[in-house]
Amino acid sequence: MEKILELEFIQNYAMAISSILEADVTIIDKELKRIAGTGEYKEKLGEKIPNDSLFGEIILKGYENNIGNCLEKEACLKCEKKNYCKELANIAEPIYLNGEIIGVIGIIAFNKNQKQCLLEKKASLEEFLKYMSLLLESKIQLAMEKNKLEDQIKEVINSQSNEFKRNKYIGMNKKIIEILNLCDKIANSTSTIVITGESGTGKDLLAKYIHSVSNRKDELMISINCGAIPENLVESELFGYEEGAFTGAKKKGHIGKFELANKSTLFLDEIGDMPLHVQKKLLRVLQEQKIERIGGKDSISIDVRVICATNKNLEEMVKNKTFREDLYYRINVIPIEIPALRNRKDDIMNFINYFIKIYNKKLKKNILGVTREAEKLLVGYEWPGNVRELRNIIEYIENILEGSYIDVKDLPSQISKNNGINILNRNLSEIMGEYEKNILQELMKEIKTVEEKDLLAEKLGISRATLYRKLSFYNL
Repeated sequence: MEKILELEFIQNYAMAISSILEADVTIIDKELKRIAGTGEYKEKLGEKIPNDSLFGEIILKGYENNIGNCLEKEACLKCEKKNYCKELANIAEPIYLNGEIIGVIGIIAFNKNQKQCLLEKKASLEEFLKYMSLLLESKIQLAMEKNKLEDQIKEVINSQSNEFKRNKYIGMNKKIIEILNLCDKIANSTSTIVITGESGTGKDLLAKYIHSVSNRKDELMISINCGAIPENLVESELFGYEEGAFTGAKKKGHIGKFELANKSTLFLDEIGDMPLHVQKKLLRVLQEQKIERIGGKDSISIDVRVICATNKNLEEMVKNKTFREDLYYRINVIPIEIPALRNRKDDIMNFINYFIKIYNKKLKKNILGVTREAEKLLVGYEWPGNVRELRNIIEYIENILEGSYIDVKDLPSQISKNNGINILNRNLSEIMGEYEKNILQELMKEIKTVEEKDLLAEKLGISRATLYRKLSFYNL
């Protein structure tokens, strides 16, 4: 049988009934195993009772409401333990779950006084035991729903954690690898982190990665987008509120994100959009590690690791008095800046190949890669929307592409019209460097030996040392 009745509260439940009735209680599961008991049966938990016993017949044959002198019961007379059984009388009631008998609860008399009391109060005890059986069914149902929910949460946590353990993929650029190495070092710290970077660079993914390699990974990371919640609701979402705290408050109050994230990680996305009056309360929470619900009087201790993210310049906001200076220094203990995709072009094809695999599986396609002409345009594009824009474009292409390779004609117009070099906001040295890198990158695709490199240097009219220096400079 499933371990439906093997719940921690069952034994405590039996002991509570026993103390009320001043009689002994036992509970048997569907496999005829004793899973709770008082008096002499407290020492016999885990033993199996005979199939032909009274409780056995209730479970196997569905008998209802059995009470009486055990010495006169037919089931007791043929029980294999009748010669040394100490039960003189009992009441037994089936325990149901969704219409199925999953066990039996019984009140047992081991001496003459208990027996007399049981038989004299037969009617009232029958009703009492029926009520106890229904109450126990209700508690088991609630416990099972709670366990089911906890299992679902654990499944989500494990799935998320395994994803980041199995695939550390946020990029292979040198700067990104340095960031990931830093995250590994500070993962178990309690110090606050601020992740900055343009929109679409993957700040939320980096926060999830930090959580997944921390000692809090077995708990669910809680996230809140401070810019997506109406200003008047940010405080109640973060800290919760008590019943009647304000007009429209829920009858039983509301648990805030800080309480939900206790023993875990709280990710405050777009913290630059947090209202000033909430910033003040957040500072106090970070300093004291305690919160107060709106309308509440008691402080609640919390253990939360806070990771913040923003695409805004918090230093400028401090100068402009739109972000508290004291909060800025309190949260900016470990600053991490994710570079824009245009500054890590060596990651572009890695991302493209990665997203092709994802959408091949999701959309049941079989795209094999990108043509050289399309690759030039994709690598040369500035990607103002960063990785998010790249992912969306690959998903779009996978939906419309009929061939096996992504070509120039399949690219959106903003990319297909791009000549590979965006001269806006760039000096001549940067433009020429980009051009030189693209040429060398293309030429090196066919170069495999030292002799071929020497020949290439000769064709380009430069020394071998100069060629090697340029290749090293461009990470080619």
